[in-house]
Amino acid sequence: MARFYIETYGCEMNKSDSIDIDLAFEHKGYKPAEKPEDADVVVINTCAVRHNAEERIQGRIGYYKSLKKRINKKQTLVVTGCMAQEWGKSLIEKYDNIDIVTGTYHTLDIPDLVLKYQYSREKLVKIDKDSYEFSGFKGERALGFSAWVNIIKGCSNFCSYCIVPYLRGPEQSKPHEEVIDEVTRLVNNGVVEVTLLGQNVNTYGKDNGDISFIELLEKLNKIEGLKWIRFLTSHPKDFDVEDIRRIASLDKVCKQFHLPMQSGSDRILSMMNRRYTIKDYLRLIDAIKKYNEKYSITTDILVGFPDETEEDFQHTLDIVKKVEFDDAFMYRYSDRPLTKASKMGNKVDKEIAKKRLEELIDIQRKISYKKNKMEIGDTIEALIYRKSKKNKDEYLCKTANGKMVVVETKKPEGSFIEILISGISGNTLRGREISIKEELRI
Repeated sequence: MARFYIETYGCEMNKSDSIDIDLAFEHKGYKPAEKPEDADVVVINTCAVRHNAEERIQGRIGYYKSLKKRINKKQTLVVTGCMAQEWGKSLIEKYDNIDIVTGTYHTLDIPDLVLKYQYSREKLVKIDKDSYEFSGFKGERALGFSAWVNIIKGCSNFCSYCIVPYLRGPEQSKPHEEVIDEVTRLVNNGVVEVTLLGQNVNTYGKDNGDISFIELLEKLNKIEGLKWIRFLTSHPKDFDVEDIRRIASLDKVCKQFHLPMQSGSDRILSMMNRRYTIKDYLRLIDAIKKYNEKYSITTDILVGFPDETEEDFQHTLDIVKKVEFDDAFMYRYSDRPLTKASKMGNKVDKEIAKKRLEELIDIQRKISYKKNKMEIGDTIEALIYRKSKKNKDEYLCKTANGKMVVVETKKPEGSFIEILISGISGNTLRGREISIKEELRI
């Protein structure tokens, strides 16, 4: 029986796409291979958000060229995802070991394209964006007790530094009836936690006149058997205080807010085409803190955007210290093809940008440690995710507000337990499972 292997880079959306690719192969009779050496077909699902991601992927393509020569000359190599959409035919022209290139609109077609290639032995490129189909696998997309659910694809924001809108196309919402049906099926198959995915979940329904994102959350909150609902990513320009107030009343929606700020400078935000000010952003932060007793706020911050001055950077540090994010994804600007920022002058020196990023990371790490330390002594519910790699008796658990906790327990993955937070190990909390008797005393 033919075997396939998928290697995934990039965001949760890419990881979700890889689930669909996996299911598409299995529905065609393929079996997953444990390692690429054993696979008849290898799929590299790529990212193009930053230059260093593309460099890593090119290194892997080179590795598969040597693997093909050494072990399996008939192995079919497929490159898909955002980098494939960006590079198109030039990928095959540069790397002769690539057999198929597919873009972001054709992940579900990969098994059929493989069959076509293996019959004709003619290299294939399919990167058109004529039509897009959401996955039809629905209830099958579970990762055990948890599942990602794509509710909106694409992006229509065109932030000046971001290539994603050019590669994933405009926003397109999945009809809310289909979302509810998918989540219901997942719950019936044992899922207790779902994460709603989109490049910008807050614009859900605006492209097709469907219900709004908050209305979708309110409907999903009523599904029996579903325990937790998470969502990402939110765009500050499309989130408002009323949404946050209504979310606070939904008991199944986790109060874990990922709200990319990108910069603390209004001047830079305008150049980025983010379409909100820091005053707007802080209004949302204040609402989260006002309406939610237990919450976490994480963010994305881009350092070294063209023409970013030391004053602009200090504004970012000031907001980071003011808000005290629980965590942040921090990265350095790099030019991306097609984007307006790539054509801007006054590029920030790489060494200066590197030093700014190091300073930002140092400050945020101290804040994250402080925020985690404040959790010590709290009793909190957590979901058991997976076994610890360091200790067979310990498990990695996740709280409703997204904190990871290491706990010793005999309960299985997918179970909910009460935990007393007792300490910190690196960036991870440590805790102790509370017995039923202790719960009654509490």
